[in-house]
Amino acid sequence: MLKRLLFIRGAELIALAILATIPLTVSNTYVLGLLTLLAIYGILLIGLDVTVGYLGQVNLAHAAFLGLGAYAAGLSVSLLGFGMLGALAVSMAIGLILGGLLAFPALRLEGPQFALATLSFSALSTTVLNEWEGLTMGAQGLSITRPELFGFSLKAQGFYWLCLVLLVLVWLAMRNLLSSQWGRAFEALRDSPIATDAMGVGTYRHKVAGFAFGSSLGGLAGGLYAFNFQYLQPQSFTYDLMVILLLGVVLGGRKSLWGAFFGATLIVLLPNLLSNRLLFEIISGLGLLLAIFAGAQGLKNKTTQPFQAIAPVIAMGMLVVGGYMVENTENWRKAIFALMLFSVVVGLPDGVMGFTARYLTRLFRIAPPDLPPASALDEVLPAQQADSKPMLELKNLKRYFGGVKAVDGISMTVRTGHIHGLIGPNGSGKSTAVNVISGLYAPTSGDILLQGKSLPKGSLFKVARTGVSRTFQNLQLFGELSALDNVMLALKGVYRSPLPLVLLGFARAEEKRAQADALALLELVGLQHMARVHARDLTYGSQRFLEIARALACKPKLLILDEPAAGLAHPDVNVLVDIIKRIHQRGVTIILIEHHMDVVSTLCDVVTVLDGGLVIAEGTTEEVKRNPLVIKAYLGIADDTDVPDVIPAVI
Repeated sequence: MLKRLLFIRGAELIALAILATIPLTVSNTYVLGLLTLLAIYGILLIGLDVTVGYLGQVNLAHAAFLGLGAYAAGLSVSLLGFGMLGALAVSMAIGLILGGLLAFPALRLEGPQFALATLSFSALSTTVLNEWEGLTMGAQGLSITRPELFGFSLKAQGFYWLCLVLLVLVWLAMRNLLSSQWGRAFEALRDSPIATDAMGVGTYRHKVAGFAFGSSLGGLAGGLYAFNFQYLQPQSFTYDLMVILLLGVVLGGRKSLWGAFFGATLIVLLPNLLSNRLLFEIISGLGLLLAIFAGAQGLKNKTTQPFQAIAPVIAMGMLVVGGYMVENTENWRKAIFALMLFSVVVGLPDGVMGFTARYLTRLFRIAPPDLPPASALDEVLPAQQADSKPMLELKNLKRYFGGVKAVDGISMTVRTGHIHGLIGPNGSGKSTAVNVISGLYAPTSGDILLQGKSLPKGSLFKVARTGVSRTFQNLQLFGELSALDNVMLALKGVYRSPLPLVLLGFARAEEKRAQADALALLELVGLQHMARVHARDLTYGSQRFLEIARALACKPKLLILDEPAAGLAHPDVNVLVDIIKRIHQRGVTIILIEHHMDVVSTLCDVVTVLDGGLVIAEGTTEEVKRNPLVIKAYLGIADDTDVPDVIPAVI
């Protein structure tokens, strides 16, 4: 752990020391201007990466927030007489408010629709800034006077240090955020929004909060941008700038603070790269070498296809050759951007810093930080008393899809502390029933009561908050997160610090407690030794067990297991049975949907059989196996003489 801290924190301190001391040795105003712009774009790209990297959405409005923040800061000084910090606070607030307002409708969209919504906002913002001449001076431009800071007039050197300090503060706040429950939630949203809601985390509110926070950083960067250039024009914040910002995020590396810093450096250097042929050739040559090295490493480790290794080399080779053939590289800027973006997307999907981080980790074998001892299981999952009172009641529950009656009037009672089996042939309505109970679907009619109170209808998030947790027939894990983080994300009752305290770094005690609690649940399912392994890299059986541990992290009153044995080998099925028994011993009420009759027979106190969306039998396993209606539903016969030989294992 000490080696990791020295390597990571040491790199940050060295970079900060270099950036802070450059103005002491360099007095050139042009160089100071580039460094100042680097700090401003660093803040800007950190905010953009929240949406692009963590929420997984192509955000084309960030340049607009830069412009809106810039004009807000400039006008608050010229019209309201605000000082430096007050003006920057206004620009940040404008980004936060407008970002939140845009997020509410836009984040209900996905993919191209979201990109078009943010592009429309960007176009509208530019039009308003251009046409509202009485306030913004329109195309003539708005001149701004840099205000004082605590009575001191900031020259180029002092303003650079202010921007650098703000970049460091944003860096620290973002690092605290991403290592918290909020960061895990942002990461999980990309993998499975359905599972995120089912864990009681709340997909939509985290998306809105993330987008608004990133937009506020865009506004803050805009305020600094205004005071750096002291002259604003609406055409400075158009689509061309947005393309460059996206290039910076993708090339630097998504989901990486160092990636944002590298991307900002690239954006600052681009004008010089295109105007100086020698410098352009040097950088493009380095890019070609990086493409060759990354492709060779990918082929060696079998992580990339030949096309992914060769195509970036060809693209970067075209840049090197083209630099000698064209007279003015600035005239080819769009083609150059396109080739660079293509090379990164194909050859380095994690960006330059993502590739570098993986390579350095393997090279120096940097171990992750140590984990705390696991909590006592009684603290994480307190034993519940089994009193046989009704835990869940379904009363004439119906769910129709057009003319298909998937669930057609189910009435069922699940007793507290029992394992209640729900079985039936394919298409009988089992999964639809639990999808309605858990809130994935809203019922067409009927009542659902949990401990005598009506459950929310049609909301996974609200149902999860009432104490219903579930697994899925088709795995819904967060593959980019470790097994430990998957469970930590769903933990209930641990995270109490509000977002401002999280940003300030006051949630670390909660994180250690959450790690210890998550480890206790991983021990319950036998995965404590794989806590640091990404969920996508676990075996299929381990993924099934992990999903159960994650569902238990919600501390449910009712746990729904939707075909947990599906696809498992026989040894894993035995492990699964033992896990469910241990959960049952803690008094957790369970609904078990399963086709393995040996699992149902071993575990279930009561079994309800569905067919055609209706309840056709209920009782013990032995009773329902010999029920004529059940035999007919499964085998198409009414004689039970062959039942013991035909239905012992899987139905």
